[in-house]
Amino acid sequence: MQIEAIAQNKLLILYLLKSINIQLSELQILRIVSDNNWLNYFDLKECMFELIESRLVEQRDTPSGLFYTLSELGGTTLFYLEKELPASVRKAVDTYCEANRAELRLETELCADYIKIDEGEYKVMLKVLENQVPVFELNLVTYSQASAEAFINKWKHVAPNIYKCTYDKLSE
Repeated sequence: MQIEAIAQNKLLILYLLKSINIQLSELQILRIVSDNNWLNYFDLKECMFELIESRLVEQRDTPSGLFYTLSELGGTTLFYLEKELPASVRKAVDTYCEANRAELRLETELCADYIKIDEGEYKVMLKVLENQVPVFELNLVTYSQASAEAFINKWKHVAPNIYKCTYDKLSE
């Protein structure tokens, strides 16, 4: 890849992290840049490695995995070089971020997983996080893998309401 293209790709990632203004997992970043045909997997991996090494992007290890944010140095660098990224790309990134920020935030604040305890018995672990700190956890036992997977799939849609109702009831 040409040096100029690598620099543009790094600026794109920095601009994306600035515009979205929430921490993102590598998978989320990959999904964003590939769905929009901005970068492919290999270019993203190369750029992310270099951005982390040069401390322009911060990598945080959390209970939910690795997350990435724009560092202070990255923000300063972007301030001076942002205009090198074409206005049409900046507008596309801003439009995407505005339309998808809430859903991306929800993805990082809700965790769900299950483990097999015994034959025909599964423990489902559901969490709500704020700043990657668990603020609500719910553990359930179910008796089929299908129901464990159904709980996990439904969690994204019902978690905010369950959390709010529980909090309200306990606060009475």
